[in-house]
Amino acid sequence: MLIHSFFPGELQDHPELKIQEFLRAILVRTNFVPVVRHIIGWRGLKQSVAGVECWTAKIHGFSGVFGLSYDSVDSALGRVQGRFSLFYFPHPEEDLVERCSLRAAALTQTKDYLPQVREFLAFPEFADFFRIGNVSLLMDEQGKGLALVLEALSIRRTLYEAGVSLPREGQMVQLIKPGGADQDFPAFEVASGFFNVLAASLTFNLDQPPNYLLEHRTPGVQMVCDRTGVVRRVKADNVWNGRIVLGYGEGRFEALDAWGEDTATLHHWVLGQPVPEKFKDRVWWRANQLQGAGTIDKKALGIDERPPLIILTGFLGSGKTSFLKHFIEYQTQHSRFVAVIQNEIGAVGLDGKMLDYTVTEIDEGCVCCSLAGNLKRAIQGIFSAFDPDFIIVETTGLANPFNLLDEMNELEDLVRFDCTLTVVDALNVEKALTEHTIAAEQIRGADILMLNKKDLIGVDRLKSVTGQLRQINPRAPIFLTVNGDLNPALILEIQDRMPLGYAAKDEAFHHHSHNEDGLWAKSIPITQPLDRKAFLQAVATLPPSIFRAKGILDFLDSPQPMLFQYVGGRHELSIFPQTPTEDRFLTIIGKGDDPERGAFAFQSLM
Repeated sequence: MLIHSFFPGELQDHPELKIQEFLRAILVRTNFVPVVRHIIGWRGLKQSVAGVECWTAKIHGFSGVFGLSYDSVDSALGRVQGRFSLFYFPHPEEDLVERCSLRAAALTQTKDYLPQVREFLAFPEFADFFRIGNVSLLMDEQGKGLALVLEALSIRRTLYEAGVSLPREGQMVQLIKPGGADQDFPAFEVASGFFNVLAASLTFNLDQPPNYLLEHRTPGVQMVCDRTGVVRRVKADNVWNGRIVLGYGEGRFEALDAWGEDTATLHHWVLGQPVPEKFKDRVWWRANQLQGAGTIDKKALGIDERPPLIILTGFLGSGKTSFLKHFIEYQTQHSRFVAVIQNEIGAVGLDGKMLDYTVTEIDEGCVCCSLAGNLKRAIQGIFSAFDPDFIIVETTGLANPFNLLDEMNELEDLVRFDCTLTVVDALNVEKALTEHTIAAEQIRGADILMLNKKDLIGVDRLKSVTGQLRQINPRAPIFLTVNGDLNPALILEIQDRMPLGYAAKDEAFHHHSHNEDGLWAKSIPITQPLDRKAFLQAVATLPPSIFRAKGILDFLDSPQPMLFQYVGGRHELSIFPQTPTEDRFLTIIGKGDDPERGAFAFQSLM
C-alpha cells in the first residue's frame, strides 16, 4: 500500500486533516482523467466553499446531486477512521421527490433549491432533510491497509399516527392518511450508487482491486410521530440498517465483522474465493486496469477525447496572466484539468506545486511547461503524463499568432483547435498600435478579442478604442473585461440546452452576466436527420454575428448522432461522446443583431 504517497508525514500527525486530504486526492485525481471518470461513472464534481471537505457530485444513473461532507475522525486500535455524511438532493422532476418528506419535496420546488444544494453545508437544517447515510475511510496507521465503508438504512421512513392535514381554500385537506408515511426514501439503494463510484475511484488510485468484502445488516428503525406531536424511534420489521466494507492491502479487516447484536452477514469474501454474484459487475474490481487512460481505445467507445486547444495572445501587460488565473480557477472548480504551454513561466506560481493534489490553491488544476522546440512535441510530452481537459498555448507578448496557425494541421490527431483569444490593453492599445506592428497582427489574428481594463478609461475613449479594434478585425466578437475576468463559457462551452448527463443543469450559459456586451444565446430543436453536405455548405455562409455554436445532430449518412462545434468560422463534427440521448438541437451564441435573425441563419440550414 502506498497510502503515504498521498500526503507527507505520518497519518497520526493531524489525522483530521490527513483523512480529508486523502479523500480530496481520490476525488480530484480520478476526475482529472476524462475517460476514466466517464467509465467509472462521474458526471460532475464540485468542491463547496466550507471549512471542511464538502463536495457535490453528479453520478451516472442519477438525475439528482449527491453531497459528501466531513464529520469527524477517530483514532483507536492502531487505525484512523474518518467519517463523512452522504446526502442526495433529487432533481425537482424525478420520481424520488415523491418519496421524500413533504417538507423536503416542497424545498425541491423552490427557486433557492439549487443554490442551497451547491453550498449545502452552509444550510445544515436544509441539508438534514436529504441525508441518506455515512461513508467512512479506515486507514491502518502504518499505511498498509485501508477500508471503505458504507452505512445506510434500507428505508428512511417517518410515519404519522394522526396523519397530516393542511388548510386549503378554507377547508382541511388530508395530505397523509392516519398511520401513513411522510417519507419513504430508499436510502441504501441510492447511497450504494455513490459508493460504487467512490470505490472504483479508490481502486483506480491505489492501482489494485479490493481483497476483502463484507456485507451485513442489523434491524433498523423508523421514526413515528404520535398524536401529541412527539417523534420517537421505533424498531421496524421491514427496515434494516445495511453496511458494506471494502478492504485494500494488508489491513486487519476481521475486526470490522462485529457490528453489534442481531447482525446478519449476507456476504463475507476474501481474496482467493469466488466473488459473490451480486457484486461481480462492480467497476471497483477492475478500475485499476484503467491506469494510463492513453491505452484505452477511445474511438471504440465513441469518445472524442482530444482536448480543445486555445492560443492565448496579447501585447505585453495586456492581462493574459489574469485571464489565465481566472480560467484555471473556473475549470478547477468544475473538476477539469488544464495544461498550459508557455514560452516562459509567468509570475503566478505555475510551477511544480500544481502536481501536488493535497494543496487547495487554484494551481492544482493545471500543469505548465515551457515551449521548447515545436508545439507538437510539447503536447506529446504533456500527454505522456497527463490527460488534460483543455490546453492553452500562452504566447509571449511579442509573438505573432499567425506563426502558430501553420502548426494546427499537424495537431489534428492530438487536439481540437478551438480559437485564438487576443487580450487587448484598453489603457495602452493606441500606443502599442503606433509603436509595434505586432500589436495589430495579434488583433487581426484573433477569433475572440478581450478588451481588458475597461474600467480605466472613459466611455468616449472606450468607444474609440472599440472602433479601432473593429477596423483591424471586423469579424471577431469583442468582450469588455476588468482584471482579465471573462466567462470561460463564452470561449469553450455552450450548455444552455445540453441533455441531462452531458452538462450539469446549474452550469448553463449565464445570459444575464453579459447583457451589456450585446450577447444572446438561443437553442433550436432539430426534428429530423440532416443532409451533411448541404448543412456544411450552409455553415460556411453564417454571419460573423454568430461566433459560437454547439449541438447534437443526426445526419442521413451516419448511424450515430454527431457533436457539432463551431467557433470563429471553423467547425468540427465528431461522434457524440456520451450516453445515448433523444435530444437533437443546436445552441448558438451571437453578439449584436437580433437573436431571432441570428437563429434564422441556423434554421435556414435545415
